[in-house]
Amino acid sequence: MNKAIFLNIFFLFFYSCKEKSNSLIKTDNGYLLNFHEISGDTNHVNKGCIVNLNIIAKDENQKIIFSSKENGLDGVSSFFYDSTILKSPMNGILLKTFKGDSLSFSMKSSVFYRSLFGEKILNRIIIDSSILKVDLKVLGCFNFKEQIDYQKKLEISAQGKEDSILDFAKKSWDSKFLNIYKSRGLYAIKLSSNDSLNFYGDSMKNEIFIGYTMKEISGRLIYETSYLKPEIYDRSKNDQLLEGFEILVGNFQKGDSIVALIPSNLLFGRNGSFINQIPPFTPMKVNLKIN
Repeated sequence: MNKAIFLNIFFLFFYSCKEKSNSLIKTDNGYLLNFHEISGDTNHVNKGCIVNLNIIAKDENQKIIFSSKENGLDGVSSFFYDSTILKSPMNGILLKTFKGDSLSFSMKSSVFYRSLFGEKILNRIIIDSSILKVDLKVLGCFNFKEQIDYQKKLEISAQGKEDSILDFAKKSWDSKFLNIYKSRGLYAIKLSSNDSLNFYGDSMKNEIFIGYTMKEISGRLIYETSYLKPEIYDRSKNDQLLEGFEILVGNFQKGDSIVALIPSNLLFGRNGSFINQIPPFTPMKVNLKIN
């Protein structure tokens, strides 16, 4: 009896290790898939579903070119399994996966973006012919109704994380600084005030010139204007600035340097910005100079 129990335990241990060990599969179109984890789940990725993935794609220098953390909702990239994927090399890869599977493979950068995002995205961002190492985990494959419920859970989670990040940063500011300007969840402090730089003389009375850096509150740089080429906006025209910037420009003066904590609903909101690698529900820390 003891011997039988021992053999059963050994078999289960061996089988479990085998499921999680590397396994190589070659697709019909020649892609070599290295499975790091085989889940054993019966939820197969299939045509017509909405597939949810966690993806990290790095170039040969280990630079992250795409990641679900920086492009997806709460770390999840969702794709409708339509003709874009069906007619791409990614089709042969995804059809070999189940929910919970984790794998990696190599793919040309242009093929990667075309397979998942189509020609429209390819025309809007700079794509080279480098080879990417793609790490992919299948989080689920749902029908439309199931996806709506899943999406709501992701949004609630992402919004909760934003609230937590902002609350922590604001409490720190409240304990350190006086004269904090507060509006619609935005916090701002004037660092200095001096004569504004007159880049183009006095011929453009309605225009303002702004230079800024935009970072995630964690410190990741999103965007920075050039000192010699500030952005130009016309006060007489509406909807030129994101709401957070409109609040700052409307409540501070030319020559002011400002640092601000801005919630996502005053910036890129629930959609984020794919091109700028800003995920949905991402608050920002902005250093702004108004001229």
